[in-house]
Amino acid sequence: MKLIRSRAVPMAIATAVIAGGVLIAAGCGGDDDDDGSTTSDVGDGVSVTIADKGFTESFIVANAYAQALDAQGFDTEVTSLASTEIADGAITGGEIDIYPEYTGTTYLNVLGEAPEDAPETREEQFTFIQEASAERGLTALEPAPYNNGNEVACTQESGITTLEELAEQAGDITYSANAEHLTRPDGLPLLQEEYGIEFGDIKTVDISLRYQPIEDGDAQCVYAFGTDPAIAQQELVVLEDGKGLFTGGVSFQIYPVVNTDWFEGLTDDQQSAIEDSLGAVDEALEADVIRGLNAQVDFDNEDPEDVANQFLTEAGLL
Repeated sequence: MKLIRSRAVPMAIATAVIAGGVLIAAGCGGDDDDDGSTTSDVGDGVSVTIADKGFTESFIVANAYAQALDAQGFDTEVTSLASTEIADGAITGGEIDIYPEYTGTTYLNVLGEAPEDAPETREEQFTFIQEASAERGLTALEPAPYNNGNEVACTQESGITTLEELAEQAGDITYSANAEHLTRPDGLPLLQEEYGIEFGDIKTVDISLRYQPIEDGDAQCVYAFGTDPAIAQQELVVLEDGKGLFTGGVSFQIYPVVNTDWFEGLTDDQQSAIEDSLGAVDEALEADVIRGLNAQVDFDNEDPEDVANQFLTEAGLL
């Protein structure tokens, strides 16, 4: 299913991002829109296909990317894909041009690297990803500052506070998780091999519905992401990881993956516009910001496209 995203209607709201000198709408060949705002025409005539991976945070970020590029005159289209494997195949095959991915997902699942071999710092990990991606025909642009790593969250009633305690009680626990987590090397297999966690039952659900079994009383623990707003909303306990193998080590910062052949076919100004626009979006995505945006979609039932537009507007990026 492909969704054509309309041009965002910009509003001027001052933020620290503007103070830092970044304003997406500013740039080469600006034209005044009917509402008096200014957009650039640097991307006129260039079509950009952007994909999300079918869950709230990815919806929001992909739409933010699209609207930021719309403001530079690019003709963007957003399409939803179901998994990392599908998205990676589409970007390497040239079926899509850009999609938001997580550094840890690229390192562990796309590149097949072991977590214990990861470089120590986030910066070193990203340099490794950039170099490995270049060999695969992909360009990795700079990541957002927030980290959306793996977590296990359980109900307070379970009394479980650590992964070690979970291993002792897992036989009596029902776990809620999406299908991809059950086979990913950094997912359930890691919990089983490194922590000895063998759940009594597993509720396999769509990635966007992981918290539903908890809410329905059909599960006590859930595969969580660090920016999930449902953790606070359902008053769950995020389990401590004494070994640091599941929640630590590899970072999960979101960043734009770009098809290099497509990117290099653009003019220098167009390449700069894409780098600057997406970089400004990612720079504004602090952890508390993305949690709030996720909550607007998940709990307030707002449209991800509208939420992305509000985020860009209030961040001064349109």
